[in-house]
Amino acid sequence: MISANNVTLRVGKKALFEDVNIKFTEGNCYGMIGANGAGKSTFLKILSGQLEPTQGDVVITPGERLSFLQQDHFKYDEFPVLDTVIMGNARLYEIMKEKEAIYAKEDFTDADGIRASELEAEFATRTGYAPTGIAFENQLNIRINKEKLLLYNVSYDELYRILKTAFKENSIATLHSYQQYLPISIVGEEQTVNSILQETLVPTRADQYGVEYLPLRELVSVAPAEDLKAITAGRNGEYVPFRFYEVKEAEPLMEQVKEVVDATGDWDTAFSGSFFSNRKMLDELVVILFISILLMYFILAAQFESFVQPLVVLLEIPIDVAFALVLLWICGHTLNLMSAIGLIVTCGIIINDSILKLDAINELRKTGMPLLEAIHEAGRRRLRPIIMTSLTTIFAMVPLLFSFDMGSELQKPLSIAMIGAMFIGTLVSLFIIPLIYWFIYRDKKA
Repeated sequence: MISANNVTLRVGKKALFEDVNIKFTEGNCYGMIGANGAGKSTFLKILSGQLEPTQGDVVITPGERLSFLQQDHFKYDEFPVLDTVIMGNARLYEIMKEKEAIYAKEDFTDADGIRASELEAEFATRTGYAPTGIAFENQLNIRINKEKLLLYNVSYDELYRILKTAFKENSIATLHSYQQYLPISIVGEEQTVNSILQETLVPTRADQYGVEYLPLRELVSVAPAEDLKAITAGRNGEYVPFRFYEVKEAEPLMEQVKEVVDATGDWDTAFSGSFFSNRKMLDELVVILFISILLMYFILAAQFESFVQPLVVLLEIPIDVAFALVLLWICGHTLNLMSAIGLIVTCGIIINDSILKLDAINELRKTGMPLLEAIHEAGRRRLRPIIMTSLTTIFAMVPLLFSFDMGSELQKPLSIAMIGAMFIGTLVSLFIIPLIYWFIYRDKKA
C-alpha cells in the first residue's frame, strides 16, 4: 500500500497542491484526471521519490517496491512490452539483461554458472518468483585432503572406492541386453551425508602397528555449492521425465495422467518403459503360438491321416495354459515374458506325450485289438516314458523356486509356469486324452 499524508508542494508563493491525503491499496487501479498544469505528473514524481514535497510524506508498506517509467511517449518504442515493464525497476532490468547475456554464451564456464545462480537468486528475491529459465540445485562438494592421506598413511584408491560405495556410485559391471544397459553397483545402506562421514571407517595401510581405522570425516572436507540441474532432452526438445514404479494398474494411471495434462493444454505426454515392451513381446508370442498350433495341426493331420485326432491332442493346450495361469496367480506372479516362454516350451514338451500315446493306440487297433483294450495297453506302455519326462522337467525347475541370487525374480515365473503346465499336462495325457479318444471312437471300428 502507498499512502500520501498531507502532501503539499509550493512553487515560490504559489501552492501547486496542498494537504493531499490518499491511499493506494492492493488490487485496485487508479487514474489521475485534471487540466494541463494541475500537477498530475508532479504528484506522480513525488510518489516515486523523484521530487521532495514542501511538507508531508509518502509511505510505502515495508517489503514492497515501487517501479515507474519515464513520461516519454517515444522512449520505449523499440523495446518489447515485457522489457518496457521491467524497466520500471532499473536494477531488475539490469539483472535480466545480464542473465540473458550469460545464457547466450557458447563457452558457458563454471564462473558463469555461479554468477547466473547469484542473479537468479536476486531476481527471485526482488520479484517473489522463482526463476523459470535454467534451474539450479544445491549440492555438496567433497574434497579429499591429500595431506592427511600422507599423514595417516591411507591409500587414495581405497578412500575413493569407499566414497563411491557410500554414495552409491561404485559400478563394477554392466549387463547388456540388446540396446538396454543395466549397471551393477556395490552400495551401502541409505544414510544421510553426516552419518556417512561420521560412521564410515577407512583403513590405513598395514605397517608395524597393524591396520587402524579412521572416520571418513577426518580425510575429506565438505563445502556447499550450486550447480545446474540436469536437463533431459530428446529429438523433439526438452522434456520432464516422470518415473512410476510398482504400478499394478498401468492403464488407469496413464488415463489419469493424460486427463491432468490435457486440462492445461501446455504439455504433451508420451509413455515408455518395460510395460510397453513386454506387452509388445507378449503380443508377438501370442501370434507365434497361434502359428505354431496351426502348423502342428497340419503336421498331425498328415501323420494320423485324420482331421479329428489332431484336435484331441491340441485340446490339451488350453487346459495346461489355464492351470498354469491359475498357479501363477496363486503364487503372486503375472503373465510376463518369462512365464509366457515357459508356457510355450512346456506345451511343446507335453504335447509330445499325447502324440505318442495316440499313435500307440492307433497301432494296436490296426492289429485288431478292441478299443478299450488298446487304450489300456497303450497307457501301460507309455506310462513310464511320460512319468520320466514330466519328473525330469519338474525337478529341473524346482531349484529355481528356491534361488535368491541375481535374476532369480525373473526365473521364478518361468519355473512356476513350467511346473504347473507339466503337472496338469501329465494328468491330461494319462487320463483325459484317452477318455476323449474313447468317447469319439467308441461306436467306430478300427
